[in-house]
Amino acid sequence: MIVISDTNILSSLAAAEALPLLFQLFPKAQILIPPAVEQELQAGLQRKQSHLDSVFQALTAGHLSVRSLSAKESALAQNLPRKLNTGECEAIALAQSRQSPLLSNDKRAIRYCQQNGIEALDLATLLNLLWVRQITSKKEVKVMIHKMEKTEGLTLNPAQRQRVFAPRRRRRRKS
Repeated sequence: MIVISDTNILSSLAAAEALPLLFQLFPKAQILIPPAVEQELQAGLQRKQSHLDSVFQALTAGHLSVRSLSAKESALAQNLPRKLNTGECEAIALAQSRQSPLLSNDKRAIRYCQQNGIEALDLATLLNLLWVRQITSKKEVKVMIHKMEKTEGLTLNPAQRQRVFAPRRRRRRKS
């Protein structure tokens, strides 16, 4: 399985000191980032966002990989809506081309994916999966959110918080 990540999810998890939990959530997946996402992360480091060090440690350790875009993927990225930044465009192009889920916390990117049949998971969904799949506890997710708020100024609205802590939905058995 391949999973594509945008910058903001990695930054938020790094801010919460929870990046390793992402690799536990997708233990058999190859998590890829496009070159523009790597550049955005490097720009963050230059702005003294030291929490991003853990993302580069994950790259060095092979938990994340930078994947260049093919010519077809580059063309696709260039034709995406201008409201999306370069990292989001490249990540969406990789996800669409490789039929892989996209991790992003950008509302426009998520909406684009939903409208175009691309699986996309936002931060609230990831945080929910972490405690629902018992990778961590609800209490620890609350601590993670607090760290994200403190480090990044991230704010989850009431609807997002409700989604984070929504109980697991039981699948109905087919008769």
